[in-house]
Amino acid sequence: MLAGIAIAPAQTPNPPQPAAPEPPPGFRTPTPPKPVSDEYLLLGNETRGSGEAQFVIDPIDPNTIVAVGMGTWQIIPGCDAPNVNCKDFHNFPYSTLPVSAITHDGGRTWEHFILPILSGDFTRCPDEFAGATKDGVLIMGCEPRETDPVKVDPFGESAVVVSDDHGKTWSKRVDGINSYNKPPYPMFDTSLKPRFGGNSPWDRPWLSIDDSTDAVYLFDSGGETDIDTGTPGKYRTQSYFTVSHDKAHSFGTIRATDSLEWPQAARASVAAGHGKLAEVYVASKVPAGEDAQCPCEVFGISADEGKTFTRHVLKNVSVPPSATSRASGPDGGGALSGLVADQTTPGRFTAMRYVAQPAPHYELTTTNDNGATWSDFVSVGAAPGALRLIKPAIMYSREGVLGMVWKVVYPPDQSYELWSAISKDGGKTFSDPLRISHDRSPARQYYRDSHNDDTDGLDLTGDSLFAIWGDTRAGFQGSWFGKVDLSSYQFSSH
Repeated sequence: MLAGIAIAPAQTPNPPQPAAPEPPPGFRTPTPPKPVSDEYLLLGNETRGSGEAQFVIDPIDPNTIVAVGMGTWQIIPGCDAPNVNCKDFHNFPYSTLPVSAITHDGGRTWEHFILPILSGDFTRCPDEFAGATKDGVLIMGCEPRETDPVKVDPFGESAVVVSDDHGKTWSKRVDGINSYNKPPYPMFDTSLKPRFGGNSPWDRPWLSIDDSTDAVYLFDSGGETDIDTGTPGKYRTQSYFTVSHDKAHSFGTIRATDSLEWPQAARASVAAGHGKLAEVYVASKVPAGEDAQCPCEVFGISADEGKTFTRHVLKNVSVPPSATSRASGPDGGGALSGLVADQTTPGRFTAMRYVAQPAPHYELTTTNDNGATWSDFVSVGAAPGALRLIKPAIMYSREGVLGMVWKVVYPPDQSYELWSAISKDGGKTFSDPLRISHDRSPARQYYRDSHNDDTDGLDLTGDSLFAIWGDTRAGFQGSWFGKVDLSSYQFSSH
């Protein structure tokens, strides 16, 4: 051996391998089966994730779809990884932005942008929502908030921007329910005493649009009041709404969903159709003539855009005391939520409740006479092996198909999938559950994900169901978008 030089041992050459056999003439590689659903990541990335996304399909041009999500930093200055929650996001300008995307080819390609709704002191915008009038006016919104280096939840509002040209351009911000209660903002009815603090009275906005009248209702479920609690500063729940008569280019007087005789004990849900505004909520008390033990489920109907309501207790709905915090928590509770209107059938409204035992599932009930009578509850949403079901969304298409999506959470790791079902007969029967997400998402990681994901989104065309939901399969919480042909839903169990 030469000094200082190591000689490698001799290597035995690999024996020659036989050549791979040629496929027989005419052979073609089998095409794998086409997935029932299409799905992909749409909003969010490693730097700014996305949660609570919503979207809307243009009724005039279904190839045009606009989506918006709560795009939040995945790291805060001064927070050591992985604890991204060591400081409050409300203190940082632009820590939450309305990340958005629009497609004009049915979802094959998308253009990403930030919804043009922030200006001046408004530097954050969570809790996104979306809607469209029957003639294709697109309405996108969120909660423009002030930020402050010390205060938590400084003043803000729910607001929208509007596109009259199918998403090509957007209006200036249109103010809605707010903390300011002075011009140029919409004003509260003088009989009300909302709490202006935290994110009351404008928390968790939604839109409900009456196709028969073109009224656009902006509804916020998370307000509070001390008008009748007996103690100033001791608040109870009170939800608020305002209506637009010019397709969301302006909003009018802000009103409450309840009254002093029918006070709320939990958040309300509203829906509009055929000249009626309907509501459901849990009340802490009702007039003696109702002969009801409360907390109890109340249904109200208005023919004058919410100036007055006719209310009654739903005797077929049993509400335990635990339902007063949120109408449908993770363990059930029996209270109604998710009220929706069928624009094809006057008098038809549907609401849902969550039932945890013996197996987690949702139940829906429908009225066809503006709430005078209600159907027996119809079960939907069972999934084998589910630990619980969360984040439901329901809606009627403009063709009268009732669609529903929800997340199925599995033990032991809290992973989850998005499932769906439809009804073609006004909620009498439902299809077998159909999974939209192709694989399970890991559970949300509290110390790494910087935002919640309280809601999922749903819309339907004449032939397809579309959904958007929070998912962490990409390594961060993003908003995933999916589509299922209505023809894929099976009704074999009915």
